[in-house]
Amino acid sequence: MISVFSGFFHGAAGRAEPVWYLSPPANGRAVSPIIDMDLPDNLLDIPAEEAARLLALRRLDETIQARLRLGVAGDVEALHDFRVALRRLRSCVRAYGPQLAPSVSRRTRRRLRALARAAGRSRDLEVYQAWAQGTEPDLKAYQRPGLAWLLARLGERRIKADRRLEQRIAQHFAKAEARLRERLPVYRATVRLTDGRREASAGAVLGQLVLQLASDLNSRLTQVHSLGDQAEAHAVRIAAKRLRYLLEPFESRLPHVPPVIERLKSLQQVLGDLQDAHMFAIDLAGALQEAAVEQAQRVSREILVWSPLTPDERGGGDEDVRLGLLTLAQRVRDAAESAYARFGAEWLTGSAGEFFEQLAELAHGLSAPAASGIEIERKYLLSGLPPSVTGAPVLEIEQGWLPGERLVERFRRVRSNGTEACFRTIKAGAGVSRIEIEEETTPAIFAGVWPFTEGCRVRKRRYRLPDGNLVWEIDEFLDRDLIVAEVELPSTDVEVETPSWLKPYIVREVTGDEQFTNRALAR
Repeated sequence: MISVFSGFFHGAAGRAEPVWYLSPPANGRAVSPIIDMDLPDNLLDIPAEEAARLLALRRLDETIQARLRLGVAGDVEALHDFRVALRRLRSCVRAYGPQLAPSVSRRTRRRLRALARAAGRSRDLEVYQAWAQGTEPDLKAYQRPGLAWLLARLGERRIKADRRLEQRIAQHFAKAEARLRERLPVYRATVRLTDGRREASAGAVLGQLVLQLASDLNSRLTQVHSLGDQAEAHAVRIAAKRLRYLLEPFESRLPHVPPVIERLKSLQQVLGDLQDAHMFAIDLAGALQEAAVEQAQRVSREILVWSPLTPDERGGGDEDVRLGLLTLAQRVRDAAESAYARFGAEWLTGSAGEFFEQLAELAHGLSAPAASGIEIERKYLLSGLPPSVTGAPVLEIEQGWLPGERLVERFRRVRSNGTEACFRTIKAGAGVSRIEIEEETTPAIFAGVWPFTEGCRVRKRRYRLPDGNLVWEIDEFLDRDLIVAEVELPSTDVEVETPSWLKPYIVREVTGDEQFTNRALAR
């Protein structure tokens, strides 16, 4: 297991800032282990940046191991494993971007992307070849020339793709590996001098990432409505992979993770079958056109008899390869319909609700100990609008929720003094303390998503009134007769002292009352 060694980096101002090495420095530079790095038992409790680097180094080791197997005779899974290892490494770098940003440059990311694309092309052709070869026993004699024609075509493309992959590996792999091994094992730790506390734990950051990726998966699922939504279905598969790769290192540490991973694997599998069928269909469409052109050229040469056909041009005499290609095309169509039917039954009929509830609970449990991303508030029902709101800053708010019962994703547009801002918010939990992660989005994205929130919206006018160290927000709903007051607290143990200007208007506290959540009030 890697030990953590401390050192100091002297900044521009001459201050000694703590530096943490994930392995002992050698010749003035940090060196990571070569292979089989063990992750610490307290992975969830250590600082997020340290954990992110350990995870990235582990993924790098796995990628190197898979790389060494490429070209080994008889290792039929080598290319698949290399492609998956690259995906896991890139997914780790993407998920923990803020923690790894100082050490993973754009150039390194581009190199990894180029490798992944080249490996993907070779692997896709390998899968396509294997599928096509597997159909031979069930084909009739007149259909097999079409299969042979297709396999020859695929073989030529596979040779080119493999050569391109070899070039990409020679061009990018060693450089990316060297840069990551040099930079990942060392970083500056953030220490708060006031109380000695370091940055958020890996568990807290993981919880927020789970919530974000689960929300992304949920919203992408809502965009798949038919077999023709291939791009949208592929985006769902990518979202599922990112969430699965994020959780895999914690499978043995968190009891609720293994069933989640199994469900994500099932989703990947069914969408992988659908994606393969889509890829095969596109290629077969091109193959049918190419075969038709070849057939037309051969027939026209024979009819016009201007010059005799060479043996290669005759290509088997009167056999029409299109008959076999049409049979393969129908099989691809059947496979796609079968995969989509399974996908719809398992994910598009409301059966995924329990799965997203599990994810929300998992995220809440991981993030609850951290202060970042936690919304602590109390809410009160008012009998009317207090006169004190006169002259207070006003926000005009429209917000709507995407379909989904377990994972709440809200889009909000705020207008104030002629300016407009749009936000995307994810929430989980209930009561006084809840997870809330919000980021600003563009008006274009808001406009694209807004139609999907129809029937689940609220409009309100918000007044903000400071009172000591707190700020009270009075929400006047514009689509019904309802006024509520909210106050956000720095911690759950803070006692709320109601301002004198507000106390006469309070009917009762509704904190934790589900019918007074904005989501429940939406229509």
